[in-house]
Amino acid sequence: MSFYKAAAHALDHLDKHQGSVKGSVAAAGVKAASTGETKRILALVIETLKYKPVLLRLLEIVPVHSLERLVFPRKSWPSSASLLLVLLHDLLFSAKGRIEASDKWPPKEAVLRHQARLRAELVRIQIKEGVARKHDLGKKGDASVVRYVRWNPNVDYHRAGDWSFNALLQHLDGLGFSKVEPGFPIPDKSYFVDPHIDCLLCFSATTNWWNSDIWYTSGAIILQDKASCFPARILMEGWKEGDCLDATAAPGNKTSFISALMANRSKVYAFERSGVRYKTLETMLARAECRNVLPRRADFTNASPESDEFARVTHILLDPSCSGSGIVNRLDYLVDQAVEESETIGERLEKLAAFQLQMIVHAFQFPAAERIVYSTCSIHAEEDEQVVMAALSSPSARERGWKLAPRAEVLPAWERRGRPDEMDGVEGQSGLAESVIRCLPEDHTNGFFVACFVRGLADAKKRNRDEPEETDPDAVKAKTLAQMERARRKKQAQKKRRRLDE
Repeated sequence: MSFYKAAAHALDHLDKHQGSVKGSVAAAGVKAASTGETKRILALVIETLKYKPVLLRLLEIVPVHSLERLVFPRKSWPSSASLLLVLLHDLLFSAKGRIEASDKWPPKEAVLRHQARLRAELVRIQIKEGVARKHDLGKKGDASVVRYVRWNPNVDYHRAGDWSFNALLQHLDGLGFSKVEPGFPIPDKSYFVDPHIDCLLCFSATTNWWNSDIWYTSGAIILQDKASCFPARILMEGWKEGDCLDATAAPGNKTSFISALMANRSKVYAFERSGVRYKTLETMLARAECRNVLPRRADFTNASPESDEFARVTHILLDPSCSGSGIVNRLDYLVDQAVEESETIGERLEKLAAFQLQMIVHAFQFPAAERIVYSTCSIHAEEDEQVVMAALSSPSARERGWKLAPRAEVLPAWERRGRPDEMDGVEGQSGLAESVIRCLPEDHTNGFFVACFVRGLADAKKRNRDEPEETDPDAVKAKTLAQMERARRKKQAQKKRRRLDE
C-alpha cells in the first residue's frame, strides 16, 4: 500500500512540473525500504506516465473517481487521481495484471468493483485505435535515441592496469562489438567514435553491455548524453592553466568531464546546494577519480567573487535549473508541460529565465574569469537566446567586456546554431546566432543549448572611465532584470509588427 502511495506522491510532484521523473521521486520525500524498492517505484511512475493518456481516457468512460467518492475524495494527498492512475496501471498493464496490495485495502476494493467494465472498455479503445496489443497504446520514445559512453581518462592515470582508450576498444572487441563509420541507425553489436567528442562512443539504444561491467563499475566509462558533453568541451577549449568553477555540479557528469579535460590539474570548485544531490555528486566524483575537484555544498549565487579562494578561477560552467523541455531520452518527455493552475507556462519560463540571468551576471563578477559557458536542456528561446541577449545587454557585461565567443571556439563543426530572429539588438555585435549551438532530438541527442561568453578586456578598458562600475549585488540584479524586461517587450513588439506585416 505504501508502495502505491509513494508512486502517487511522485506523480503529484511531477504534475506540478518540479523536476525530472527520478528527481521527483526523491523530492516528493519518497522513503523506500531498499534500493530495489526505489527502482520499483521509479518503474511504476514511468510506466504510469507511459500509459497516462489512455488511462485518463478510460476514466472518462468509467469514472471510478466519481463512482467511489468516499475512497477517492477530491481533496486528499497523495491526490486521488494519481493513486487511481497507478492502481489502474498495475491492474490493466502490468506483467502480473493485478494490484499488489491486501484485498481488504479500500482503494483496491473500489477499483476491483469496476474491473470487468474497465477491461471491456480498454478492449474497445484498443479496437478503435487499431492496435494488435493493448501495450501498443502506450507512449513510445524516440527510436533514434542513441546510447553514449564517455571514456574517463582520470581512471587510466590513477589506477593500476591498462584503462586507456585503446584498451576500452579492445574490451569491446572481446565482447563481440564491431567499430563502424559514424552513421545512423547504429547496427546491433556495433559502435562508432563520435565525430565531435573524441572520447565518446555511440551505441544503439538497445545496447546495455556496461551493466555490471568492470569498466562501468570502476568509473572508467561514464554514461552521458552527447549534448551534455558539449558544455565542458566548449568551456575547456584552449585551457592551459587557471582554476575552474562548476556552479551547479550535481550529479557530476559535466564536472567529471571538466576534471578529465584538465588532466586532474589545478582546481575545480563544484557547487551544489541540495543535500541529496550533493551526496550524489560526492559519489560520482570519487568513482570518476576526480582528485582536483573541491565539492561545496553551497549556493553559487552566495559565493563572493572577490574571495581570495577564487582569485585564480578563469573558467566557469553554468548549467542552472531549467524547464527540461529538451529531455527526450530519460522518459521525462512523457510529462506534459503542466504547471499549477495559478501559473502559466510563460510565467514559469519567465521565473526560470530571471534565475538563469542572475547566475550569469553573478559569474560575470569574478575578476579573473575569462570564459563562461551557459547551458540548458531546454528548447525554449526564453531560457536560451533571450537569456543570453539579456546577459549581453546587462551593465556587468558592458562594464567588464563580456561578449560571445566566435563560432571557431564553439564546436565549429556542429551545424545547428542559434535562432537569428532571437539574437539581435546588441550594439557592435552581429551574427550572434552563429556563436551559440542548439541540439534537437533529430540530432540523436537531448534538446540542448550552449553559449560561451569570453571577456574582451580591451573593449572593457575603452568604456567611459567616468562611469562608476556598480558592485552592489542587489543593484546589479535590479538593473539587469530591468534590462531583460525592456528586451522582452522589444521582442514582443517586433513579433507583433511581423505578424501585422504578414
